[in-house]
Amino acid sequence: MPPKKAQPGRKGKKAWRKNVDTTAVEDTMHDLRTEERLGGKLHDKHNDDLFSIDKGGDVEVKRKLKYGKLRIDEILTPQSAFTGITSRKAPKTTVEVTAKIGNAEKVRKVSKQHAERVGALVKRKLELRVGRVGAQADLVAAERAIKKRKLEIKKGGFDLWAVDTSVAKIAADDADVEAYLEPVIVKPVKKPVFADTRPVAIPAVEISHAGASYNPSFEAHQSALQKAVDEEEVTIGKRASAAKQLAYPAELDELDDETFFNDDSDDEEDEEEVNDADAAAAAAAATEDDGADALDAATKPPPASSTSDAPVVLPVNGDARKTRVQRNKELKRAELARQELAAKQAKKLDKQLNRLGELAKLVGKEEREHIRRLQERAELQKKLAEEETRRLGPHAFKPLPMDVQLTEDLADTLRELKPEGNLFKDRFASLQKRTLIEARVPISKASKIRYRRKEKETHDYKRFK
Repeated sequence: MPPKKAQPGRKGKKAWRKNVDTTAVEDTMHDLRTEERLGGKLHDKHNDDLFSIDKGGDVEVKRKLKYGKLRIDEILTPQSAFTGITSRKAPKTTVEVTAKIGNAEKVRKVSKQHAERVGALVKRKLELRVGRVGAQADLVAAERAIKKRKLEIKKGGFDLWAVDTSVAKIAADDADVEAYLEPVIVKPVKKPVFADTRPVAIPAVEISHAGASYNPSFEAHQSALQKAVDEEEVTIGKRASAAKQLAYPAELDELDDETFFNDDSDDEEDEEEVNDADAAAAAAAATEDDGADALDAATKPPPASSTSDAPVVLPVNGDARKTRVQRNKELKRAELARQELAAKQAKKLDKQLNRLGELAKLVGKEEREHIRRLQERAELQKKLAEEETRRLGPHAFKPLPMDVQLTEDLADTLRELKPEGNLFKDRFASLQKRTLIEARVPISKASKIRYRRKEKETHDYKRFK
């Protein structure tokens, strides 16, 4: 039996009210609240709401009565193990059909009429070549692809590097996963990477500049002259740059022999720099040592003299004990400093939040500018790639200079017009520009001589009298 709960003292009315046990009342109130949450109080509901009459019966009992045998049926069941003798053999009305469901195969029985009807339908669809599904459709598609490939080979339109996906797919699908040997799958041939030697899609005969006409307008002629001048300036600049790199520097003539061959001055300068650096390092070290000595002298007490009888006076510490008022003031100042810092941070954050719209516009503007620059760069690269001729050999293509006449050389009539340019050179340059032939350079006579020429005296020349 559990021990009784100790009763508190009940001397006064206040103590009695305070120490009274209200556990039962609280449990009852909790149950009532639970009933109200679940649909109302039970003692206020009608019996029809609380109870129901089961008129359906037990389902399990019904199932047992339905499939169970009666005693009379068990008595009348024939006990013989042999079938009765019939007058004729009954025809078999069903056939077994193998159906593939996923990776498993199941044998099912269907009527003969249904099997014959399905077989006739499949045969008719195969003859008409429509409605193929499954493996049969894949096999027929592979056969048609092979026939088409053979026909293309005969016609001459066969692509050696074409990928025949149909044959490879059928071979991969028909491969047995559990085979002893690894099935041989026809893999497509990978096309080798060659240089792109296709001709450039530009016209064979390009239209010349309008200023190169026999009777150009003033603006077109000036534009042609300016273009020719720009090309010539670029050529002259390249020649001048190459000549400057190969030329003898004139500054070497201004140097005398002592300056050119005497390297003692450089050594002296190096020694002076090293000495200056060493002196600076020594001065810094001395300064640090002096500061350390001074600090030690200030912190350490002076050495006691054995001869003097004067009392030793220790240095007085300047940090006296703080009062409570001073500590409170310091705490108040620290709290004010923290509040000011928090206010500044909040103000800064508020300012940044207010500038979100402006920052979003600025970021969007920068992104649009970046996209515009990328588009311009891509267009420029595409334009340069189209203008620049692809190199086929060791030499790059060099366009012919522009044919343009000066203003005073322009002819007034067709009779005074002089022929300019060379049609053979134009056609040859057009072939090189369209990458039909590689660019070549003329072979000089000096480059043909591979070995140095050797002079030799004949024997007859040595025999002289």
